[in-house]
Amino acid sequence: MTKLPPVFPALIALLLLPVALLLSPIPARSQAVSRMFSADFYLTGCKDFLAGKSNFFGGRCVGAIEVLDALNSDTKLFCPPENATNLQRVQTIVSYIEARPERKSADFRLVANEAMSKAWPCKK
Repeated sequence: MTKLPPVFPALIALLLLPVALLLSPIPARSQAVSRMFSADFYLTGCKDFLAGKSNFFGGRCVGAIEVLDALNSDTKLFCPPENATNLQRVQTIVSYIEARPERKSADFRLVANEAMSKAWPCKK
């Protein structure tokens, strides 16, 4: 019988880990928002964007807002002016979050939609 190198069992375990993770039951989604999706987490990047700083977190803020804006073409949760810029969108959202510190732990995407719908409601 061939003897396996001592590293071989560890290699098998490592290769089977993704399968085990896929087959394990997924816990119910927690009501708490992951820090990386919280309004507070995005706020620094959004403020960097407003200050003219070009960095990853500023780009992440604007990217999220651009996605929300694109999705809004179907949902019509808010109706900004045709010439609204990303700068105006970000300023609107930052002002909204700063005026409501209790919302900082909420999901940024929901708070951003809320901010834009309050600033630019659609006419019924």
